[in-house]
Amino acid sequence: MPALTRRRFLQVAALSPFGGLLGCRGTTPTIFGYKLGAGALYDENIKTVYVPIFTNRAFQTTPYRGFENDITKAVVDEIGKTTSFRVTSDPTKADTELLGVVTQIFKNVMNRTQQNQVREGELVVNVDIVWRDLRDGTILSAPRNNKPAPGADPRGLALPFDPNNPPVPFDPSIPQPPQCVDPAAPVPVRVTAYGRFLPELGETNASAMQRVQNRLAVQIVSMMEKKW
Repeated sequence: MPALTRRRFLQVAALSPFGGLLGCRGTTPTIFGYKLGAGALYDENIKTVYVPIFTNRAFQTTPYRGFENDITKAVVDEIGKTTSFRVTSDPTKADTELLGVVTQIFKNVMNRTQQNQVREGELVVNVDIVWRDLRDGTILSAPRNNKPAPGADPRGLALPFDPNNPPVPFDPSIPQPPQCVDPAAPVPVRVTAYGRFLPELGETNASAMQRVQNRLAVQIVSMMEKKW
């Protein structure tokens, strides 16, 4: 055991007040009553997440074939790096399930050169996400307000205005038609990511795809945080 010198005594005395402020080992560390680390942002009752390969329903050409595999891998890596959850490959042992569907992939040309070549473009990808609790079936990613906006049909699409058939005034004596949408069906959350590329600076479509994958992963994992 090293001798208790004056320098060592001052070091122990300086660190001793913080020992009472920090939480015990094996639990989320706290300081002044506030949690630290991933436990402060994510639900500690959720331990494991099952993430199957995302489905790709977008129009796929050669550069984007298998794009859903890269997005799934980016999401799994982000969950392991940022959250306190553990990704498992067995859905029977998972607490939650994260489902994703790539709905649209398109490229926008922002600027062209004098030779009509792409000077600046961007890749845009839309993904629908549903995060479900496998223990009780709760949709954890459900938005707070699922009601359609005024002037929209039950599917959430805007109704076109027809001057020949104006809307009928509301009459409380007329019974309402049955609802066309299954209320038990989960409402997905649309996540959109952009990836810019400048060919004159050496950026390509592949670098734009990498940016989109990383940004989608960050947005999806941020969506899994606890509600304020």
